[in-house]
Amino acid sequence: MKYSWKGYWEPTPKSIRKAADSILAGAMTIATFSFMVDYKGLSLAIMIIAGVSKILSNFFTNENEDNG
Repeated sequence: MKYSWKGYWEPTPKSIRKAADSILAGAMTIATFSFMVDYKGLSLAIMIIAGVSKILSNFFTNENEDNG
């Protein structure tokens, strides 16, 4: 597995995709709850961090795949 800027358009490994989707779902649940109890700043921070981490997960690729 490797991380590179050019890897954004390549297929993301299934294990990374599962982990990123799980983190995103958990973070959205926590952010929703924190918004409901009036911690709007915390809610916004959690959603931004989760969104950025999901985007960054797309840069992982399998290094043993032939990209040519």
